Amino acid sequence: MDLLHPLLVCRGVEHGFGTRVPDRDGGRSPEVVTLSQVHKTAVLDEKDSKSGSPPPAGDGVYSGPGGRHIGVWTADCMPVLLASPSGEHVAALHAGWRGAAAGIIREGVRHLSRKGGCLPREILAVMGPSIGPCCYEVGPDVWSAVAEGTPEYRPRATRTFDIRELISFQLEMAGLSPENVGSLPLCTRCHSELFYSHRGMGSDRKGRSMLNHIRPRS
Repeated sequence: MDLLHPLLVCRGVEHGFGTRVPDRDGGRSPEVVTLSQVHKTAVLDEKDSKSGSPPPAGDGVYSGPGGRHIGVWTADCMPVLLASPSGEHVAALHAGWRGAAAGIIREGVRHLSRKGGCLPREILAVMGPSIGPCCYEVGPDVWSAVAEGTPEYRPRATRTFDIRELISFQLEMAGLSPENVGSLPLCTRCHSELFYSHRGMGSDRKGRSMLNHIRPRS
């Protein structure tokens, strides 16, 4: 079962934020281009991933007119789906704390803006489910990386990490308009009936993750 957001639905952009709940209608999952995620900032074109070959390393993938379905895997990290105003250019970003601190959001917006020929303020962005500050205690190494990557950011808490708050701030810093930013603020650890969680399940997760995907309008 995928979760949808009205910001993309109203533009006719096919997308979905994955859960651990199977589709009730038994429909086939779309074939989605994904990358070998490494918690860094590379954003690649879906054309860089060849069928039958190992996926290239990256944490953001772009698709344009006539392009394929693209997506990122998450199990506590933040999935962010981007779309141009027409919906003909899209990107999917994987943002754990390392990638967010390093600048994956900035790189994703820059890549889509360049490829789609649109201004950052015109881009649509939706943040999917991720681990929430209720369940995300972090140490000084995280805060140090965040402060280095986004020195203007002032977190409201210093014991628990709110990655949604950080990414919202980064999207604004990248030039997006607040009315073009949406969110599905569900904690993946709290809602074990809906999501796989790295922190909540540990070795019991056995590598299982949610697939978050988006496809450009034809």
